[in-house]
Parts: sequence; C-alpha cells; structure tokens
Amino acid sequence: MITIGDVVADRSLNLALVAGGGGLDNEVTSALVSELTSPGDWLSGGELLMTVGLLLPMEIANCRAYLSECAAAGVAGIALGLGHGLPYQECPDALRAAAEELDVPLMTVPDETPFIAVTKWVFATIAAQERKDLQTAMEVNRRLTAVATSAAPLPALLSAWSESTDTPCVVCDGRGRLMASTPGADAELVERACQMPFDALGGGWSMVGDFEVHTVGAQVPLAYVVLGADMDMTSRSSSTVLVSLIALDIERRNLADQPERSRRGQIFTQLLRPGIKHERAQHLAASAGLTGEHYQVAAIASDDVDLLAFRLHLGLDGALLRVQGGTVEVAHADVSALTAALQTHAAGLPVGIGAPTAPETLAVSAMQARSLLPISEHLGRMVTASEGETVSLLLSLGTPDVVRGFADAVLAPLDQLDPTDRLELLRTLDQWLRANGAWDPAAHRLSLHRNTVRNRIDRIATLTGRRLDDGDDRMELWLALKARAALPQ
Repeated sequence: MITIGDVVADRSLNLALVAGGGGLDNEVTSALVSELTSPGDWLSGGELLMTVGLLLPMEIANCRAYLSECAAAGVAGIALGLGHGLPYQECPDALRAAAEELDVPLMTVPDETPFIAVTKWVFATIAAQERKDLQTAMEVNRRLTAVATSAAPLPALLSAWSESTDTPCVVCDGRGRLMASTPGADAELVERACQMPFDALGGGWSMVGDFEVHTVGAQVPLAYVVLGADMDMTSRSSSTVLVSLIALDIERRNLADQPERSRRGQIFTQLLRPGIKHERAQHLAASAGLTGEHYQVAAIASDDVDLLAFRLHLGLDGALLRVQGGTVEVAHADVSALTAALQTHAAGLPVGIGAPTAPETLAVSAMQARSLLPISEHLGRMVTASEGETVSLLLSLGTPDVVRGFADAVLAPLDQLDPTDRLELLRTLDQWLRANGAWDPAAHRLSLHRNTVRNRIDRIATLTGRRLDDGDDRMELWLALKARAALPQ
C-alpha cells in the first residue's frame, strides 16, 4: 500500500504538501488527470487526482464545492500543476483554504515534474509492492507446504502461519469442537470462533461477522477453518493454501479412521449374533472400548445409508455402527445422546429404538428396533420399545385420524373444562389407571390425599358417563389417553 505521505516523501517527484496534512495516510490506488470541475462520477476512490485548475473558478465557494465532491468520491488527494504556460505559478489562496477546511490533501506539482512522471511513479510503486507481497506469499506458501508433511501437520501448519501473519486461525471439528488454534491466539477470540452457528452455514466459504469460515468436507462437514477476515495482501494470498493444506490433513485423518470404523462395525455384527456367550460378548465390547452395562440399539431406514452412517459416526462418540441393507443400526450406552444425534441427523426418517440390554443380548434390542420401523414410518416420528406395543394396538384401530377421533370422542367432556381443571383430571386419571385403580398408590404418585383422588375419579366418571369399576369402560379411557400420547394433535 502507498499513501499520500509516500508520494510527498519521494524526492524524485518534488511534490509539496500545501494543505490537508491530516490525510497523509490516505491510500493511493491510482493516478489520473482531469480538468473537470465536477469529476465525482468519474472517480472510484483512492485516486491521486492531478489538475492545472484550468476551468475551476478560484473562489472559495467554488473550491469548496469542488473539493467536497472529490472527498465524497474518495480521492486520496489533489495535485495542482504549477509552472510556465499554466494558469497558476503559485497555489491560489482560495483552493488552499478550502483544502485545509475540508482536510483534503492538496499538493503542488512543480514545472519540472510532468504529470506522466507522477502517474508512472504511482503505478510502478504499486506494482513493486504487489510483486513483493506475492514473493512473500510464495515464501509463506513454501513454508506451509514444507510443514504439511510433518508428524503433526495441523499444529505445525498453524505455528508456521502465526510466524508469518497476525491473522488468527481456529480449526473446529464437524461438531464445532476446538481442534487447534494458532499459538497465542486470544482465548476470547477462540471461544467466539467455536460458538459460531456452523449448522446454519452452507458448504464452502462464508462470512460470519469479522470471520471467514471455510467448510472442510463435501456432503458432511468434517471441520471448519475460521480465519480473521482482516488480512493484508500477503495473508490473503496465502490463506487459500493454508485452508487447502488443513483440508488435506483433515481428509487424511478421515481416511485413516476408516479401518477402525470397519473393525467396530464387525464387532457390532458379532455382538448381534443370537446366543453369543457372556464372556465372548464382554471381550468384544472391551475391544471396542464399551464399558457400560447396558446399550440400546436404534434402527434407521434411509435411502442413503452410507451418508447417514457417516453423519452419525461424526456426531455420536463411542457408538457402534453398521449398515444393513437400507437400514443403519447404531448402538450406544447413553440414550439421551443417541436420541439427540438421531433428531439432528435422522430427522424425518423412520427410527426405532430398542430397549436397553447387556452386550450379550444386544440382538434383542436390535430386533425390537427393526420391528418398530413400520410403526415409526406410519406415525412420522421416532418410536421406542417402551411404547411400541401400545402404539401397535392403537394403530390397529385405524388411521391416525380415526384414532384421534376416538380419543376426542371419549375425552370430549373433559376437554370442555377449564384448562387447569382439565389437566388435573387427566393427570389423575392417568396415574390412577397406571396404579390399576388402587387409591393409595395413585394418591402417593400424585402427592394427594386418597379422598381427593376418589373425588376426582368420581367426577371423571360422571362427566364421561363411564363406570370406572367396569373393565370395558376403563379400557376405553386408557386407550383414549394412550392415543393422545401416541398421536398428539
């Protein structure tokens, strides 16, 4: 970058600053000659505008209007040519005063310095600086490439980058967790980088605030490279090489991980064999790093099982995964983490989750999960083994609309009550039915006196017209409650 100060300081040009000293740091991007009295439409910013003032009336109002328009267009400075055969041999006081007032750098060009000399100097200096920046960037690129083959490429790359530029770089994995950052990077900046809304970003390159975010991975984000957006020319030229080398390292890690994923898939298949011995199951589980007592198997139907399996692998630590036909099966000890991963990566797909079981009986959980897939597809949501049998019974009554209609018909008298009153009665009915009509256990579950429970149940019987000492009436209410739970409005 060259500035007005650089132009004035060069002795070969002999330019003299006569006003507007506050703009010495203005960047000069080009030089041009114009005698227009209203040149704003012909300027794009950063110009060193040269003129002899041929057509400009040297009155303070005209000079002020002229310089105001130039400043608004972003000129770096004005150079007035003086000398033999030109309108002015000295800078007019009106132009000098207006430039000082508006703080627009105003220089005078002596007779012995032609405008073309100034133009050549500006463009030659810019070209020399760009060549120097390019050579520096190439040297940085050579250093980055050299360390890319080291034993720990990612830390080495970020270390080499920090030695060449002040631009911070943070690398997060596909889940937004910190993988590495440039040495000495500000902790608050690193935290901000890791808290970006990565899920909302598309692939490729994005701008988020004062950061550039580069996504590594085509269909599935493997990592995110976050760079400070305020870069000089050298850093800008080298940043693409840095991102490419980081992407190569991430892809290499992913390829290196494939044999381990395959091995864990084979272990999963062996654990799913019926009748596997306890000792053998424990040995297999230990070889895969499984230390929990119970695991649940989820089955997910998908048209792109390989992509889904890869997404779940990245989003669920410690899981066992395998692809079986058009289904992905995954086993995990933490049902909360498993459910969260499925909600993120398998939204809208048929999902069944089996009951928790020991490693040697994992086949039971898997069988339950597979059997729940048709029910999940019918309901349009995830289904677990704990609700599967009830849901199957409800669905056998008819379509979801029919089931909802049945529930609405049975519970309509309660639906007309005040919301608070209705919820109290429905909750009491649910717990009383779960306690098989026993007053004391139901009262204990509800933290109420048994007489309060009895009064509420009597009221429900009156409102619904059902005798709760009759098995058929109880069954209808129970089915209505389950239908509401299985198929919410």
